[in-house]
Parts: sequence; structure tokens; C-alpha cells
Amino acid sequence: MASTTQRSILMQRSFALVFLLFLFLAVCADALADGAPLDGLLRETASYFTPLQGKIVSLEGKQALISVGPNSGAKAGMRLQVFREDAPFRHPVTKEPLGKLEVPTGKVQLKDVAEYTAIGEVIEGEAKVGDTVRISKTKINLLFCQSRDTDWQVAEYYYRKLKESGRFNMIDTALEPDRAEDVIGEARRLRADAALHIRTKRAADGASLVQDLYWASDGTPFGSAEARLDDALPRELTVAEKYFSTEKHAPLTAFEVPPSARLLVMCDADGDGKKELIFSAGNDIIVYAMDKDLHPALGGITIAGGARDNHIWIDAIDLNKNGRDEIIVTSMRGTPVVSNYEEGMQGDGIISSVFEYDGKGFVLLYRDSVFMRNVDDRLYAQAYSRQTGFDGDVFELQWDGTVKRGDPLKLPGGVNIYDFVFFKDPALGDLLLAYDEGGYLSVYDGKGTKLWKSSGRVGDFLTTFKKKAPSAIAEGGSWAVKDRLFIKGKDALYVKRIPFVEMVKGLGFKKSQVRLLRWNGIAMEDRPVVDGVNGTLLDYAVTNNNIFVLSSPLFGIRAGNILKGDNPIKRELSVYPFKSM
Repeated sequence: MASTTQRSILMQRSFALVFLLFLFLAVCADALADGAPLDGLLRETASYFTPLQGKIVSLEGKQALISVGPNSGAKAGMRLQVFREDAPFRHPVTKEPLGKLEVPTGKVQLKDVAEYTAIGEVIEGEAKVGDTVRISKTKINLLFCQSRDTDWQVAEYYYRKLKESGRFNMIDTALEPDRAEDVIGEARRLRADAALHIRTKRAADGASLVQDLYWASDGTPFGSAEARLDDALPRELTVAEKYFSTEKHAPLTAFEVPPSARLLVMCDADGDGKKELIFSAGNDIIVYAMDKDLHPALGGITIAGGARDNHIWIDAIDLNKNGRDEIIVTSMRGTPVVSNYEEGMQGDGIISSVFEYDGKGFVLLYRDSVFMRNVDDRLYAQAYSRQTGFDGDVFELQWDGTVKRGDPLKLPGGVNIYDFVFFKDPALGDLLLAYDEGGYLSVYDGKGTKLWKSSGRVGDFLTTFKKKAPSAIAEGGSWAVKDRLFIKGKDALYVKRIPFVEMVKGLGFKKSQVRLLRWNGIAMEDRPVVDGVNGTLLDYAVTNNNIFVLSSPLFGIRAGNILKGDNPIKRELSVYPFKSM
């Protein structure tokens, strides 16, 4: 039990904490109240995307009278999708009529709103009397950008408020434009629905935050608002956030790992029921365990690679079903692995090896000149070509006392071994989520039909290589090893990295995210589950409860290593809680 002296000290500290809390509230209450103008801007922005529905009552040329008014949330500047009833659809078994299908035919923009009706202009497609007009509850893809004169703390606070509203898929950019045409151009490039631009206006009596909204498709401005700012607001927001906000994406714990660590996978190499952390250190494999701390496992045994081996992928699978996971190592021989912001190098050849721990060390179980990967606890491979990188079908490798080639996978054109994961839809069956070479994600059905594509690029891949040029004067292009995609139940996880400076390649990434996609039957809903990883996320692994993130922090340098002649780059392993939507 605590002594009387200990209880006294605890009580004194509690009273002091309460006193400081009340003092802090008294000092900054007024300043926090001044945050209300930002909340006003949030309400103003959201008001243009309020879900509503009405009918086209009459139509003269392109001008439509619509049965929506202020009470339904209608507002000049809104854009509504036009739908027309199509053939009825019936229950697949009972054949009972369940309703009528709706087909999108156009868009209208509201010009004027009266008490019970609104005047709209047909700006896209066609409309006719009786058509339904609607703003759905689907999240809006909103580009957020700020001019250089806008305080970072104010912009960050407002950005997060918009994201937390649940109405928007926020699209970030490193661009800090001052001109409307640059804002609109960036919105189109990133496939946003609309763009929000904030800037600071200063006058003798103070400063204001000015907001402008634009439709990305045609650049039409549709909303402008202004909120007065107090000079102390950025500082007070910073202090208030520090003391009163809960960090949603803070790691549970973090460790420094060897500075050469680049790739990560988790597996049970020795069959004891506990997972080890397997790191690639460029051309060597090192094994760690994590109890209360992170420490070398299996007696510090490593898998030493050749001097010309450069790991591009590591994986794990219990291929021979003996209760011990084998480690898969795929290497590009002959050239260093480089960042996607540098010029990709040509490789001399691909080699993949399967290693198994036998209680004393790692022994080679199988090796082949192909790419390898574990997909749904099956081992798959694909051939390599200097002309194209990935070559031919992705095919299964099966174990029958030795490794034998199995059947090929049926994949959409252009989808290669490191690009995809499978997931299920109750109505549509097996679906495929896959990267393309442009860095977009798409969903395909079993027939290879594309059902959805991400609104913006999600991939800035760290490992790229040049294809062999067809001639001395022609460029051969490049190919990339994509980031890992994980499926957890009905959720998919992927990596997004945000460049330090968008227009200056080579400076790396200011932060990274692990984001979650959930299929709603029509499209993927997207949100971050690990936000604000400092610097470059190199690789990650997922368990039932946690996400393990291997990263290289921005400006993360061990100064002492420079003097020693060792690698000065810092690497961190952070453990985040995994919570689904």
C-alpha cells in the first residue's frame, strides 16, 4: 500500500494539475472561442454537399424548375445528379418487383432558390420533367490546398475538421498555389470532385482567412467565404490540441532497428506459435523477436546474401505444411535498389529463394529465377524479362515433396504478381483489388471488368527499374515493385506517401499513411488508419490487433554514426493499434 507521505504527494500533484487546468482554460477560452469562425467555414463548405432529393417540375431549354427549397438544404451553387427511372428489377428467385432501376443522365447546378422550389441549369447530359435530382450521401473527393501565406497550424486544424466531419475524402497536395487556375489544374490532376483553396488576407485591423470553392470538372467557382482570425489563434490552437485532443493514430510503442532495414514480414519460423519479425537489410535477412523489447531471435542467426543481391521483396509461407513458416526472398541481382524519385536502374536478373529454419540455421529449400509471393497462403510466381520486368502469367507453385509448377491465375491485363489481392462481395463473389503502373487502384470482377478506380494516384513506389530500351535512341520505360496490400476481413489496407515537395523530386516524403478501403458494393470508401508517419514508410505488417510500420523518419540522422563512418540513416519500427471502421 502507498504510505501517508506518498498519498500526500499524489494529492498535492492532483491539486496542482487541477489548478493548472483551470488556469489554462481561463487564459485560452477566448482564443478557442475564436476558433468558431473556422467551424463556420466548415459549415459553409459542407452546406454545398448536403444530401437532398427532388424532382424536375418543368423545363424550358436548359432551365429547370426543381422541387427543392431552403428547408431541404438547397443552396445556389449546388450540383445535383439527374436520374431517370429505367426498367423494373425483380427478386432473382421470387420474381417479385422490388423497384425500378435509375440511370444517371446529367447534372444540374442550382442558380436561385425560392421558398419551396429552385431554378437550376442543366450543365451536363440531359434532363426531362419527372426526372429525379439528387445529392447522394457518398463522400465528396475534396482537394484541400493553401497559399504560402496561410499559417500551417490554422490550415492543419481546418483540414482535420473537414476530414472528421465524415462528408469528405480529403485529397492532400504539397502544392501551395495562389492562382485559381493552378488550384483547378491540381484538382483535375488528382481527380477531385471539388477544390477548396484558403489564403490569408491582411489589413490594418487584423487578418482574415479567405476560402474559395471550385468545381474541378469545369473550374466554376461556387462558394466564397471569409473568417476573421486573431493573431493568437495559431498558438492557442497548438496548445489546446496538445492538451485536449486525443491523438487517433499515435503508436503504442516504437523501436530503433538496424539502419539498413528496408523490408519487413512476420512469421513463425521455428514453429513455437510466436511470430518473429523478419527484416531485409539489403542483401541479408535478420530475425528479431519482440517481447517487452525488440531483440535478435533464434540465437542471432541470419540469412547472408551475395554481394550482388538486392532484396526487392520478402514474404513467408508454410509451403510444406510442417508448422514452420519458410522465408521467401526475391532479389534483383547486379544493381542497387533505388527510390522511385531517382532514375530506376536496369537489373541483371531475378532470383527467388525459399529458406527453412531447421533448429540450427536456415537451409535452402528451393530456388528459381522468378518473382515469388504468398497470396492467400498459396505460393505464386512470375517470370522476369529485362524488356518488360514482369513477364507472362502469374502461376502457382505447389509442394509435393518438391516444388512443381501449377495453374496460372486469370488476371486482368497489366496486373502482375505484386499488384493485387482478392476479396469477396456477397453479391458479386470474388473481386480483385489491384494497382496499375500509374499508381491507381482498381476493383475488377471475376470476368476482368473494372468496377471502380481510385480518384487519385495512391502509389509512389520505392523500388523501380528501367526496362531495356528497344534501341539506343528510345526510352524503355520502367516497372515497379508495388507496396503490400493486406486484406483484413472486409477491409483492404494500402500505403500512401506524401512527398516533401511535390514539384522537386528526390527530397523524399514528409509523411506516410496506412489507409483502409472498404467495399460498399459500388465503390471503395477510404480513410486513414495510421496517419502522420514521419517520413517514408518502407514496409509494414499486419496482425489481428496491430500494424507494424517500418519507416525512415524525415531528417532522421544518427549524427554519431557519421563520425564512426557507419550508416547515419535512422530506421524505426512503430506499433499501432489496428481498429477497423
